[in-house]
Amino acid sequence: MSAPQHIVAQKLRISVEELKTRQQSGEPIMILDARKDKSWESSPVKIQGAIRFGADDGRVDLSWPKDRFTAVY
Repeated sequence: MSAPQHIVAQKLRISVEELKTRQQSGEPIMILDARKDKSWESSPVKIQGAIRFGADDGRVDLSWPKDRFTAVY
């Protein structure tokens, strides 16, 4: 029997603190910024090194590394 969808999705979430801890430990991480253009443009907060990812088009760049933790926000 598989877990309900909402339980699986909940397990995939991490806190900001956990992401910071992973970054500070030197773990290779890829961060995708999936905010809509208007939200991204108006926000003073942007994670350095994050890759802009158009969530609306859902396109994944096949050149992105597959051997690292990936966080999407």
